[in-house]
Amino acid sequence: MAAEGTGRHRIKIEQVRIGLHIKLDSWLGHPFLFSSFKIKNEEQIATLKAMGLSEIEYLPEKSDVAPAPPPPATEAPAPEPDPVAEMELDDLMREKKERIEALSREREQIRAAERRYVKTANSVKNVMRLANNNPRHAAQLSGEVADELADIFLAEQNPYIHLMGDNVSDESAYFHSLNVTVLSMILARALGVDAETMRDVAQGAVLHDVGKALVPSQILLKDEDLTAAETKLLQMHPGYGIKLMQPVTELPNRVREIILFHHEMADGSGYPKGLKADTLDQAVRVVAIANAYDNLCNPRVVKRARTPSEALSHMYKNELAKYDKTALGAFIKALGIYPPGTIVKLKSGRVGIVMSVDSADLLHPDLMIYDPAIPKDAAAVVNLKRDLEDAVERTLRPSALPEAIHDYLSPRKRICYFVDHAGGA
Repeated sequence: MAAEGTGRHRIKIEQVRIGLHIKLDSWLGHPFLFSSFKIKNEEQIATLKAMGLSEIEYLPEKSDVAPAPPPPATEAPAPEPDPVAEMELDDLMREKKERIEALSREREQIRAAERRYVKTANSVKNVMRLANNNPRHAAQLSGEVADELADIFLAEQNPYIHLMGDNVSDESAYFHSLNVTVLSMILARALGVDAETMRDVAQGAVLHDVGKALVPSQILLKDEDLTAAETKLLQMHPGYGIKLMQPVTELPNRVREIILFHHEMADGSGYPKGLKADTLDQAVRVVAIANAYDNLCNPRVVKRARTPSEALSHMYKNELAKYDKTALGAFIKALGIYPPGTIVKLKSGRVGIVMSVDSADLLHPDLMIYDPAIPKDAAAVVNLKRDLEDAVERTLRPSALPEAIHDYLSPRKRICYFVDHAGGA
């Protein structure tokens, strides 16, 4: 029955049964991963009793069953404490403490990746700033960024793909070049390219939009449809890029082709020359896919932004002819069904945002789960396989979230990725 005046439903601990959804008062005072969950087995009930609880809150709207009948009024005296149950409870509490410590290490891993992201993004920003007046220095710096990232993707360890926080997302055009670089290398690795190609893909992706340095900023930053004249001017940026890099004779030819042809499409519908797939180097086709995907997730007209899963679905269902079919399939497989940044609803009813994916286990990403009992700055980041006996029911658009969940999960205005070695710090 509901506690008088509160609307909360509290029952005797003896009434707890499998299928009942219970809610505990705090997160730290018990050994469970969440404070609100559905009872799945007798072991969970035994743990609750070992905690010494006499009453507990339950949520009828989330429960599969009604509580068990209350114990008779003339119930027997409370049983003596069970030493074995208490030892098991201590073990569970110790396991939870270790899990909290592991979560802290994982959050630090993400923070470390964010620090590296900021450093690399600043280097990319300098590439774009130097391109007009010192193209040789810009090319040198882009090569250094390429070498650093290529080392991650050429290592034996699997890359771990992180969603970056809004606090590290550059609101200018620079984040796009870094995003396209990371995405291009994810795809290049999935296709098994050699080390030289990997490095060329990285450098070409860093430089692919270098020609935008000569496009008026009012066009680049315009948050509405461009006029025909503005569109034509914007589409001149690949040619501008090649002209800027012309003095750098040591720049690899494959890198030059990426700069000039990254908007060419497999069916010949792209620009500047309308080339088809059979005339385009594999590296160009790789960057073209990464560039198109990032433009769908982070478009110039923000209201048209798609979620990561929507962007992949759109490319495959509506634009398949535009891309190298094999490469696009590999790209979708490499990012996973639920790329970082995807909002998901689990079968349990929980809602979370995909924070990281291990390229070796794409079906079980790391999620930040909404739980009002846990402070936002200590939000649980859990692995779908390791920590939860759960599965994704469907994806959600950020705009569909209730305000409290939206504020807690803070869906990113910009979907930005960075990488490190899986399990690295």
